[in-house]
Amino acid sequence: RYRLDSRLAQGGMGEVWKGYDIQLGREVAIKALRSDMTNAEAKLRRLRAEAHNSANLAHPNIAALFEYYEHDGIGFLIMEYVPSKSLADLFHSKGAMDPIELLPILIQTARGLFVAHSHGVIHRDVKPANIMVSDTGEVKITDFGVSYSTGQGQITQDGMVVGTAQYISPEQAQGQQATPQSDIYSLGVVAYEGLAGHRPFTGTTPVDIAAAHVNNPVPPLPDSVDVQLREFVMSMLAKDPLDRP
Repeated sequence: RYRLDSRLAQGGMGEVWKGYDIQLGREVAIKALRSDMTNAEAKLRRLRAEAHNSANLAHPNIAALFEYYEHDGIGFLIMEYVPSKSLADLFHSKGAMDPIELLPILIQTARGLFVAHSHGVIHRDVKPANIMVSDTGEVKITDFGVSYSTGQGQITQDGMVVGTAQYISPEQAQGQQATPQSDIYSLGVVAYEGLAGHRPFTGTTPVDIAAAHVNNPVPPLPDSVDVQLREFVMSMLAKDPLDRP
């Protein structure tokens, strides 16, 4: 049914391949969970949750899930394939971006997150590597692998930190339950990085960086950024979730 053509990415959860649906005659992205991984059963549960949480999220700014199945203990997500680069790649090549180019990307990402939130799904790992941008500027949010649905049991235990340290909200860094406002904070970090050319907080270890999100004031954005835009991004980065837009 599916042909694997070329590997696009490899990570802690498995591999992503560009593939081809032989029956329907279309290109697809295939996320496969490697069977040789440690803690494979827990990661398979996480992949099932990703499939469950993505299944009902039909929106132009969310990568569509076509199918999920398991074979010989390996889980496969069959997803929409869109030729694109990640926002992380764009940041790496461009540094600080022109707001005229960056804002449409952020707005589309916010729209996709809003739809996920309206379905009770919180992404919990919003970062440039999970925001794909096509040549025409169309955005697709990917990797709901650590997402949490308010309508399903938790996969992670209370007090367990989920997310990427550079983009983690203060409440997630403290092991609290993520909310839609947590995704807003992470998107605020993405916006800050795109405008300033660097992240608001750095450190020698992930723990140091996460602690900075909790304790340190956000350094001001460059004066070259429009004052209203500066204020809005800084409001997204409020320590208290209730103070975020």
